[in-house]
Amino acid sequence: MKSKFGYMNKAILAISFTLLLSACGADKTTESTTKPSNSVSSEAAEALPEVELVWYYGQSKAQSDVQTVEDAVNQYLKDNTKLNTKLKLKPVDFGNYDQKLNAVVAGGEAFDLIWTSNWKFNYEQNAAKGAFLDMQPLLDKYAPKLKESIKPEYWEDLKVNGKLFAAPNYQIASSQRGMVIQKRFIDKYKLDLSTIKSTKDVEPFLELLKKSEPDAIPYSGTFIANGYGLEQVNDYLVYRPSDKTFKLVDKATTSEYKQFVEMKRDWFEKGYINKDEASIKNGLDLRVNGKLVVLDGVTISPGGEQSEKKNNGGFDVVAVPITKSQFSGFSSTLTAISRTSKNPERAMMLLELVNSDSKLFNLLSFGVEGKHYTKINDQTVKVNNDAGYAPNAAWIFGNVTNGFLVEGQPADTWEATKKMNDAAEMKELQGFKIDPEPIKTWMANRKAVEDEFTKALDSGSVDPNVYLQQYIDKVQKSGSEQLIAEVQRQLDAWLQEKGKK
Repeated sequence: MKSKFGYMNKAILAISFTLLLSACGADKTTESTTKPSNSVSSEAAEALPEVELVWYYGQSKAQSDVQTVEDAVNQYLKDNTKLNTKLKLKPVDFGNYDQKLNAVVAGGEAFDLIWTSNWKFNYEQNAAKGAFLDMQPLLDKYAPKLKESIKPEYWEDLKVNGKLFAAPNYQIASSQRGMVIQKRFIDKYKLDLSTIKSTKDVEPFLELLKKSEPDAIPYSGTFIANGYGLEQVNDYLVYRPSDKTFKLVDKATTSEYKQFVEMKRDWFEKGYINKDEASIKNGLDLRVNGKLVVLDGVTISPGGEQSEKKNNGGFDVVAVPITKSQFSGFSSTLTAISRTSKNPERAMMLLELVNSDSKLFNLLSFGVEGKHYTKINDQTVKVNNDAGYAPNAAWIFGNVTNGFLVEGQPADTWEATKKMNDAAEMKELQGFKIDPEPIKTWMANRKAVEDEFTKALDSGSVDPNVYLQQYIDKVQKSGSEQLIAEVQRQLDAWLQEKGKK
């Protein structure tokens, strides 16, 4: 779940961390309805010519029965709405999502809807590059329910250069980071969760697991800035909240990151970390067999333990927060309209339906009743993981509070989500957005350095006494000084404008 977000470290487990967002909701949600949504929210609702809309979105792994779901969605649209639209679903594995969608956009392919976020196929960068249409006029005219479902200040938070380029998929609006630990080991070794306030606190438990559970992988995790007292303004630049000048530094150069990689190296040498972790492309592969006991760096949300149960070999997990809850905006899961769309009005109408018609939303999210899932009651379903469609990612499509709960999720999950949002602290720099254009070359250079070093350093598989300085040297050669100076200039101007400096 990021989201919603914070800015996520794009290390080996980045995809895995977002999976907890599947228990997400909104600060102000639409009223879920089980009735067909015949309104298209336009004077042009009648006699619309038939069109086909193409929707690109991410998935954690391929679903073999997407065609059945697509057919069911299109039959539902035909029988129950006036949209006169066929939908073509185009799921892409998250591991290839950036590469695939960059090629699609660069090639000028005509399509309509596209999933974007702050952690994959970056929303702000692609909005600034012109990949998406300005959604505001379309939202006002064709999606009044969607517009009403979120507070105006939260829509404002999504604007890039004063324009709105995507709609949120009503995720949890706060971010609390921590770890998930398999419950069977918590119970077996009587782990006192109240003693875990930081990543370091779990070390005695890892030592016990290493000695007593030879088939287990005790730990996997990545660097979380606010877990070490830092705050991020993008993927690489951080500041210390105690510094009211908001001086930006590259996270690679901080003592906090040094402390983290030294700890990870120590744990790697003690056997707490999978020796092949740095070479594993999809972090989910570490967990699906139930061998990983502690996953650190997840985004915690109400009901998220149930989502993680599937990703941990069917074993129950317990979420353990190690940071406070902060308002994080909605940009960890968004839907935009492509600038190449031939039917942007109809695309906006479809988004209105997906976010207000629970039957349509549940078709996309859970598939066909009786085949892909069975109902336990009107609110909760049991997913058939072997039926070819179990994406475990309702947050990809729209407002999850319009959807089912999954077996094991508490009945009050959506109410608890709202309470968590309400309790979230606002970040001091909430609303500050970086203009990516002046820094795009430096950011590309910086990402190349990140890709070269951080998997190895963050996994503990290399000696930080050697490789950390090499990493820092390459960061500096990549243009880090210029990158920091430009973002600092933008930040100082924003602070002055807001009367904060």
